[in-house]
Amino acid sequence: MRSQDSGLSPAWVARKVVTYDELQAAAGSLWWLQSDPDHGGVRRVMCSDRAGTALPVTPSDCSIGSQFHAYGGGSFAVVRDGVWFTGNDGSLFHQRFGCPPDRILPIRGSEQFGDLVPGPDGGVLAVRGDGAADEVVAVSPAGAVQVLVRSSEFLGCPRLAGDTLAYLEWSRYQMPWDGCRLLLADLRSGKLRPGRPVAGGPSEAVVQPSWGPGGSLYFMSDRTGWWNLYRLRDGATKAVAPIDADCAPAPWEGGYQSYGFAPDGTVVLTVLNGFSAELVAVDALGNRRRLGPNLTSVKPYIAVENGRLAVIGSTPSSAPSVWSVDLAAGSGAPALPVSATADSALFWTPVPPSVETAPGPGGRVRFLLHRPPAAAGPVPLVVRAHPGPTDDVPLRLDWTTQFFVSHGFAVAEVLYRGSTGQGRTFRQALHGHWGDYDVDDCSAVAEHLRSTGVALSDAMFITGASAGGYTALQAATRQGPFAGATATSAIIDPTRWELSVPEFQRPHAAVLRGSAGAVAPERIRCPVLVIHGTADTITSAKEAMHFAQELAALGDGHDSVLLEDGDHYLSAPADREQALRAELDFYQSIMSRSTV
Repeated sequence: MRSQDSGLSPAWVARKVVTYDELQAAAGSLWWLQSDPDHGGVRRVMCSDRAGTALPVTPSDCSIGSQFHAYGGGSFAVVRDGVWFTGNDGSLFHQRFGCPPDRILPIRGSEQFGDLVPGPDGGVLAVRGDGAADEVVAVSPAGAVQVLVRSSEFLGCPRLAGDTLAYLEWSRYQMPWDGCRLLLADLRSGKLRPGRPVAGGPSEAVVQPSWGPGGSLYFMSDRTGWWNLYRLRDGATKAVAPIDADCAPAPWEGGYQSYGFAPDGTVVLTVLNGFSAELVAVDALGNRRRLGPNLTSVKPYIAVENGRLAVIGSTPSSAPSVWSVDLAAGSGAPALPVSATADSALFWTPVPPSVETAPGPGGRVRFLLHRPPAAAGPVPLVVRAHPGPTDDVPLRLDWTTQFFVSHGFAVAEVLYRGSTGQGRTFRQALHGHWGDYDVDDCSAVAEHLRSTGVALSDAMFITGASAGGYTALQAATRQGPFAGATATSAIIDPTRWELSVPEFQRPHAAVLRGSAGAVAPERIRCPVLVIHGTADTITSAKEAMHFAQELAALGDGHDSVLLEDGDHYLSAPADREQALRAELDFYQSIMSRSTV
């Protein structure tokens, strides 16, 4: 629906957000997690047959996913008689098809389960962590638990082939995308013994191990500076498709799988460039062909079933959903939606963004530029600093961006230093410079768009969530170019945040922290809008509201919105609606004052 000034309404946009995650193929069907506003944001396991009919498997009163390693992932596994999954309270459930779920292992202290994969005899393999140690465990349908590996470090991605267990291990003083080892454990003795390392280390990040055809072990490694796919066979490691590009994202969650195997042994993988993700098939001779060229963004979940490839993909004119590609088709064959959905947005046609560059102090800065249709001259500008900050800027339809475009704003999404998808060196460029380099790059984009006549010089704003919120606040402490800043679920003091975050993320906070330091209210030079949910478990709502109160005491048009029971991501439609409305009103208020 359109609002009174002909832009998209906050309520309509808030209800357009449907999320899809953890796609996998099993038992002749596709399975994934889905959250949509019609069910209150509850994440359910969905199953789709070849006809494209998608049905919920788990009940709508049980939201799937834990806080395993802070951000969850690997939340469910399909076995012969049903599904295993983690509940949002940390418990482990088993649900036989056609039956209600059984709580097999209730929550015990601070324990969390994640990285679920099918185990022997209808059971499940999982990683269990309590903040002090991690274990790879095998759980039977009756609830018997066998500990296969125990470590004082972090563990992930257990993958079993016969009596050999492959798994990942990384230091509690390092993030898995900075350094991570792949180990193999022989389970025949039945004794707890550490596995032997076969790849990775403190300066090499190995991610996404998987057993492939013929018993070979595959994994992604950034040993060349790029996450590429490797195969370990008979003690020898070989690159499958060497390329100067990342083929995997930073592993914020468990369960990522950026490659898969076709029945003829062809490997399908993603090739990323920070904005787009291409699907590439590599045959046994190393020949490559592109699949589904109509897709511009693909989530890190590759599923292959009966000669068809399935992905969670999107385009500049379609939001993420489940798509399918016939692996026998030619390289130009497009991906097709698994299930057709009616698009009720006929009154608003998204305009695809352009990929642009701007000169910056650290070199050229790449960004996506969304411009309102029929813009004849300079327009207000919103610069978006993505969260993470080891995130990317996916080239896909995003209704939040379209909301501001529909109200006459240009939106620039900046791939600032520290982002994923441009190699290890670029990803680590922000280490020790958080609040400086990211702000420099966002400011450079704004100045470039002002100088080229795209943006109004007195109506340029910056917005960000989580780590991006810290970037926005640090930008607000500088003289120009921004007339206002919005910080959602923001980090305010990196040092204090490092002490409060889950242990998984503490090394990230430590390695990023630089001279910019905490954002002090008295340093702020432009109006700031602070938005935060009271149920945020990643960043502190109490700290954010105290910061907002100090700003309000200084005057100068500052504002804040506290969302009761809102989470870090503002998942509930009512929270998203209130946040969108507040942000638009904030910018329009500043612009109205500048014209008086």
